[in-house]
Amino acid sequence: MKKKLITPKQMQDERYLAHTKHVNGVRQTETLLAHARLTLCYYERYCAAKGIDKIVEELIATCGFHGEEEERVYLLFVYAIYLHDFGKINPRYQYDVLKNVAFRDLRRDARNANHALASAYLYIDYMYRLFSGAPVPGLKKCLAAFSYCISKHHGQLGNGREFSELENFDEQYCQSQSVGSIFEEVRFYMQEQKLIVQPFAFNILCRLLYALIVGCDYCATQEFMTGCVMRPAVIENSGEELARRYYESEIYQGIRRYKGDPIAFSGDPINVLRNELFLEAERNLQAESDAHIYYLEAPTGAGKTNMAVNLTLCALQIDTRLNNIFYVFPFNTLVEQTKSTLVPFFRDKMAVINSITPVLVGGDDQQLNYDAAWLDHIFNNYPIVLTSHINFFNALFGCGRAQCFPLLKMCNSVIVLDEIQSYKNSIWREIISFLQSYAKLLHIKIIIMSATLPQMDKLLKTVDAQFAGLIKSPERYYCHPLFQGRVRLDFSLLAEQKITLEQLKEEVLRFGDKRVLVEFIKKKTARAFYQLCKDDCNAVLLTGDDNAARREQVIKRIRGGERLVLVATQVIEAGIDIDMEVGFKDISIPDAEEQFMGRLNRSCRNTGGAVAYFFDYDDAAAIYRGDARLHYSIQDPAIRQFLKEKRFSEIYERVFQELIARTSKSNEKNLANLDRECVQLNFKEIETHMRLIIPIGSFLYPTH
Repeated sequence: MKKKLITPKQMQDERYLAHTKHVNGVRQTETLLAHARLTLCYYERYCAAKGIDKIVEELIATCGFHGEEEERVYLLFVYAIYLHDFGKINPRYQYDVLKNVAFRDLRRDARNANHALASAYLYIDYMYRLFSGAPVPGLKKCLAAFSYCISKHHGQLGNGREFSELENFDEQYCQSQSVGSIFEEVRFYMQEQKLIVQPFAFNILCRLLYALIVGCDYCATQEFMTGCVMRPAVIENSGEELARRYYESEIYQGIRRYKGDPIAFSGDPINVLRNELFLEAERNLQAESDAHIYYLEAPTGAGKTNMAVNLTLCALQIDTRLNNIFYVFPFNTLVEQTKSTLVPFFRDKMAVINSITPVLVGGDDQQLNYDAAWLDHIFNNYPIVLTSHINFFNALFGCGRAQCFPLLKMCNSVIVLDEIQSYKNSIWREIISFLQSYAKLLHIKIIIMSATLPQMDKLLKTVDAQFAGLIKSPERYYCHPLFQGRVRLDFSLLAEQKITLEQLKEEVLRFGDKRVLVEFIKKKTARAFYQLCKDDCNAVLLTGDDNAARREQVIKRIRGGERLVLVATQVIEAGIDIDMEVGFKDISIPDAEEQFMGRLNRSCRNTGGAVAYFFDYDDAAAIYRGDARLHYSIQDPAIRQFLKEKRFSEIYERVFQELIARTSKSNEKNLANLDRECVQLNFKEIETHMRLIIPIGSFLYPTH
């Protein structure tokens, strides 16, 4: 804290309470001042552990405030946290909610027990008087925005343009002659755009404030109510202990042996390629340590997960401000698979946060403390977190209180985003615009990895963050025979357009002595085909409806060498580590075709290569609704050639042109509209626009 805060006289009155509880039948109380100080204490803990204060200062400067104005905005920011419950001086709240008999007779001065809106009103009044009069327009904009965050701290963020409650707020107990027409001004400045030079920075500043208000308030309340003290869990000493565990692993030791003596690995060509990719990515991360967003583009089966572990640990050692790691995945199968890879290295430092994993209870200092476990869970309060992209997007764009909590831990962190091409591409421009702002302004290192990686910075209007490719010439690896030639593509079944399931069955049964994968884009069709052929071959059905145990059972059968026909939906494309000999796939988009091929001859042990047959049965438009890649399917001979040669950049160049055209028209999809929504704090509009909706009829099961 740069400056000691001055406490309003009302809050110094110990008659005012913040919370009450009963312990063994005895009523215990917490004063409003004690709660305000404890809330501020949690802010200071986040500053100490996560460097939040420095981030806030940099955000304020990026918004265009400098000198004395910058200092005043910072004061407004911190006071918003400190005074968030100022409105609890409401006598009706004191009597009706807290049963504070000291306000029995005064309760008539208030019409209702609301305290959040009252806190916003009193905050504005107090800050005006603290600054000795009306602030300059820029400060009024911040005052309006910060008071809005206070007003929503017991509800959800909405749209700032609807912040009109203050105009009609006339509760007798908090009227002030000094305010005058201020509330009409507040409403005006909430909509004013020209005062902010960086819309995204301002939106992130206010979102961070809201996360701090609700987060610090929640922790302070829980400490009084349950006795649980929440301390931000971070990676200590630049991850030295974690790195030591990893460096002792067999796979890492093997890579270091290769670096010292490449010739010794001449009999293991696939691992030579994996080692080369690993070492090149490491070198380029070290050489471009100032970048904010890194691209890790490598073929399916190249060992991206292992590379990501090494890169996150390298980042921690290069930049000592970084002290948390997030691995973000679009599918729960990927979460499960990666967890099994990471457990030997990270063990007690890691937790999975998604819809299917129970809350982690127990630990070195909180055994069977369910209150503490829940607190850690909702705040993602672990050194390393494996989570879903839904949880990640909620932290960036969600309007609920608990949705925002993880944002505090993401500051000064390394975040690995896997399979980003699976995100709804109609909002790719918005996604990369926000990602570059969050990465630069919250001091986050983002590593985006995929086998079909779109260089999304090419979609930006202006590039503010620094982007770096970790593999400088991906084609060197993609075009190597072990990766490019491990699967032969056969398009003969597309010659007659639509195929029947009976025709497909005939084709599949020709390979009854091999491990065959048949993938459909609809569960209904997959089930129908399974029923059609189950009596004529050793068929197995696997869809998104199957649980993890069932999937593991099927995988073990395949790894055990059993010859079978695996009928599946697109759940097979990611997170299922299998090695099939022949594949049949219903066509959809190029990225999906490549992911499918990653399940064939995955180990590259079949020197003759596997074969992937493509057919057309279900309409992909019903699944990938609105996806620009639908216009570039392998029905087009040019796209087929790009897929064969792994030239995904050529495909994305065309897709990007379409996306830029879509978002540059004079309509509601124009990217410029996002600047307005950011400055006006229309959080609900942004959340709705950025929601990762799973298409109707899709193979995916919820990951949040």
